[in-house]
Amino acid sequence: MNTYVKVHDLTVTYNRDSQPIFEGLSMELYKGELILLMGPNGGGKSTLIKSIVGLLKPVKGRIEVLGVDPYRDLDIRKAIGYVPQVMDVNIYAPITLWDLVSFGRYPYLGIFKRFSKVDEEIVLDAIKKVGLEDYIDYKVSELSGGQLSRGFIARALAQDPMIYLLDEPFESIDYISEEVVLKVLREEAGRGKLIVLAEHHLSETGYIDRLILFNRGVIADGKPEEILNDKYLEKAYGGVKI
Repeated sequence: MNTYVKVHDLTVTYNRDSQPIFEGLSMELYKGELILLMGPNGGGKSTLIKSIVGLLKPVKGRIEVLGVDPYRDLDIRKAIGYVPQVMDVNIYAPITLWDLVSFGRYPYLGIFKRFSKVDEEIVLDAIKKVGLEDYIDYKVSELSGGQLSRGFIARALAQDPMIYLLDEPFESIDYISEEVVLKVLREEAGRGKLIVLAEHHLSETGYIDRLILFNRGVIADGKPEEILNDKYLEKAYGGVKI
């Protein structure tokens, strides 16, 4: 199997004096996998995603993304479609949904940032895939929370990365839209992309290849039907209903 992400003996803190968010973490993530990274809030899922993106420097251990260190080699971020939990665009800025999704093409544009016909077709296709073609000219401030979340996912699709890292992408999305997006991500995995979804809970796991139950470390790792049982969920969530 082609390893896209390798995590070895990783320890991460938010500052040198704080307790580790997790320590001694090792895992490998592979080409063509649709992975659900599931666990309670505050369990370190977002920290792991940010570490893989290269936004956090490990205290110990290493991460390799497509063979390079993402913290040191910023160019590798072109290959990563990152959807953060906290939106990284001012929703009150005078930009449309089209503008938002177009940002996904920026890593490929030349010095004059001119869009080609192909770029425009890719952006339109991404918008259609998440079911927002009727909202192309809407200001982002006019979109609902769920529509905006789908807009950020469309931005990642327009980037056409090798790796998707999506942090709580379904938090504001209704069940029907969630399934639409999962089908699209399933297709992307079929094209050889690695997709990691970090979620507190996911109602539909039928599209998932691999579930990593996570709470400051890996509780269990395998197929959803092997992991979603009282034994492992109790370890991860401590009896809290999900």
